[in-house]
Amino acid sequence: MKFAFAAAVAVAATTPVSAAAVSAAPVALTVSPAHAVVLAPASRTLQVSNLGRERVAVEVSWRPLGYHVGSNRWLSIAPRRVVLRGGARAVLTLRAGPGASPGDHQLLVLVTGRPVERGRLAVQLRVGVRVRIRAPGRLVRKLAVDGLRARRFNRQRALLVSLANHGNVTEQLRGRLTVTLVDRTRVISRLRLGRARELYPGTRAVVVLPYAGRARGVLTAIVTLRIGSSGHPLERRYRLLL
Repeated sequence: MKFAFAAAVAVAATTPVSAAAVSAAPVALTVSPAHAVVLAPASRTLQVSNLGRERVAVEVSWRPLGYHVGSNRWLSIAPRRVVLRGGARAVLTLRAGPGASPGDHQLLVLVTGRPVERGRLAVQLRVGVRVRIRAPGRLVRKLAVDGLRARRFNRQRALLVSLANHGNVTEQLRGRLTVTLVDRTRVISRLRLGRARELYPGTRAVVVLPYAGRARGVLTAIVTLRIGSSGHPLERRYRLLL
């Protein structure tokens, strides 16, 4: 039986459980903090705790989110392997040195635990922590609207906005993306992204905006994207069939 989790939060925090239930589990790892920001060159510590009852062999790795981070020469995590008895904890040190390209580098640090005493069940637990490393240098904000289309999902309609981040800064999209539907000169609806959504450097995304209005036929859709907290809005117009 294998359990694998790669999330941005500690697994123990995803579901309310009692302390007795956690301590009764053979493998129960938590990592804190769930998110970390490092302004390079600098270091940051992560704490790994074994809340289970058995000794656990812990291995640490990482993978980039967005464009390739590109080097082991300026980034290190230590220790990469450690054994924790039940109730014990360890401190991991992430160091981001000079040499990274300017801007944001997003990582998912993966902490994997396996019982030292092998039984009949091969239990494995993986916890992921998102880390943002901002390297010094010129920051470039460059978002692009690549397209807009309408789709129907389970009798409900939605607008799909294709976006790309060609800059080197992670962009928060909540509150900055709006689609205005216009019938000739009359505004009939405005759709906004209300939930948190980040777009990493070098990545593309499709944002889904549900539409519950009654409009039918060909309309003008104006996509407005505000870049940065005080940047000038980017605007694209499309002819859309609803």
